[in-house]
This record gives sequence, structure tokens and C-alpha cells, in this order.
Amino acid sequence: MKKRIEGIVPPVVTPLKTDGTLDRGALCRHHEYLIKNRVAGLFVLGTTGEGPALPQKIKEETIVRTVENCNRRVPVLVGISADNLQDYLDLADFAARSGADGVVAAPPCYLPLENRELLEFYRILGAEQPLPVYVYNMPAMTKILMPPELVVEILQLPGIAGYKDSAGSAADFEKVASEMRDRREISLFMGPDTLLQGALRAGACGGVNSGANLAPQFYVGMYEACRKGDEAAAEKYQRWIVDLQKVYQFRENICCGVAAGLKYALSRLGFMEPFMTRPARPIDGEPVIDDFVKRFSAEFKI
Repeated sequence: MKKRIEGIVPPVVTPLKTDGTLDRGALCRHHEYLIKNRVAGLFVLGTTGEGPALPQKIKEETIVRTVENCNRRVPVLVGISADNLQDYLDLADFAARSGADGVVAAPPCYLPLENRELLEFYRILGAEQPLPVYVYNMPAMTKILMPPELVVEILQLPGIAGYKDSAGSAADFEKVASEMRDRREISLFMGPDTLLQGALRAGACGGVNSGANLAPQFYVGMYEACRKGDEAAAEKYQRWIVDLQKVYQFRENICCGVAAGLKYALSRLGFMEPFMTRPARPIDGEPVIDDFVKRFSAEFKI
């Protein structure tokens, strides 16, 4: 297995045109912005990227264009979450043939699996497709909460390279990190933005944080500050990260609000249009987001 990924890996938004097709120019601009700001990789087709909601053609084009844009400068991870095992395997195979470096899989959610079935699910993914697998614990969307004991068991399976924890429990993440402290080849990533600082202290090797789409400076800065033991700098970045959360507050479902809010904010910076995959509505004209973007762009010279 390759050396583990360490650092900030944004779950990249998927820029769309008004007709629902992929905005290739925006995709390239956004990738360059993220790579310039020293992210450790790109994760496409996750929750923030609207992955499970996108048409197959858009998923495949996003994978191909991302691999081309990155040109091996950073690894590319592909979200393959679906409703049935064969769709996971098919998209994983396409990702591998396209040159991606790993796949990220949340459990299938329409017919929820029991713990022993989840273990078998990840065993099959690790064995029957060629890329390293990153386990994705996302109960807000899957309605399946994988307990720490199960996660640790899954992380022992062949082909499993890491874990993204978006369950929202710092205590549960710390249990996984404690159990995996001697498995240095396994990447442990924190998902929720505001839990990144604590997770890095607990043993995370990085974050897969939505806000890094807009402000990679905050999250890369946090990662570097924690690695250096610079508490003052870490606290400064934590204040910015907490402030950024207001960008997400414009949908009843916070997970949907994250993608919509980030796209709107990025549109204000000229990276892309705010369109969501149909029939989701884009955000338009939010003074709170406009204020944050104005302050952020002035502070970091965007």
C-alpha cells in the first residue's frame, strides 16, 4: 500500500452550468486555487460534491477532468457511494482506469446493513477493486452510524487505507485513533470543520473539511499549526473556521446547506456559478455570506 495521505483533502464541490452540465473551466480554476494553497489531495463526488445525486455521465467526467487537472501533483480520491454493491464496484473500476488514487465509500443506505454485513461490504470493496478504500462514516446522510469498535475492525481489512469520520462525535473518533495509534499506514481524517483542531490533537493525520473549498488557508494553517505545536496560531485559525460556519446556515438540512452555501460563496469570488444539481435550488443574495466573503478576501488577498 502507498504511503498514507496526510494533511487537508477538501471534499470538492462540483461546479455546474445552468443546464446541469459540468463547468470544466470552473472545475480547473477551483482545483488550481486549492492546489496553490497546499492541500494534500482532492476528494471528488462526496457529500459536498453532491456525488450520489449527480448523473453518471457527470460523475465520470468529473473524475476524468480532476485527474487531468491534478496531473499527479496531489492524489485524487473518488466518492463511490451508491445504493448497491455493484454500482460501487463499477464506479471504483472507472476511477482506477481513469488514474485516481483511491476511493471513498459510505455504506449503502436505502436498505441499511447490520454490523456484520457492513464488515463484509468493506471486505468486498477492499478485495474486488484495485484502489485503496477509505471508509466514510456519514450517518446524517446514510442513517447508519458505525460505532468505533466496528470502524476499527473494518480498518484491519486488506485494501482499507483510511477513515473519514463525519459522525460528529469527538469521543468516538478519539477511540478509533487510540486503537489505531500503531497503524501508521492508515489515514485518519476528521470531517466536521470545527472538530479538526481536537482531532489533530487526538491523532488524526488530517481533515476532509468542506470549508477548505472556500478557505483552504484556514485548514492547512490549522494542520500546520497543530503539527508545530503552535497553539496561538491554531486558535486563530479555529476562530476563522467557526466564523465560516455561517456560510452553511441556509438550508433546513445542514448537509445540503454546505454545498449550496459554498457554491454561492465561491461564486462571489468568481470561481464558479452557484448552481446545484437539479432540482436543488441555488442560494442567491445572502448578505451574511457576502460579508464573510468580503472579510475573507480582504484578509487573504483573494
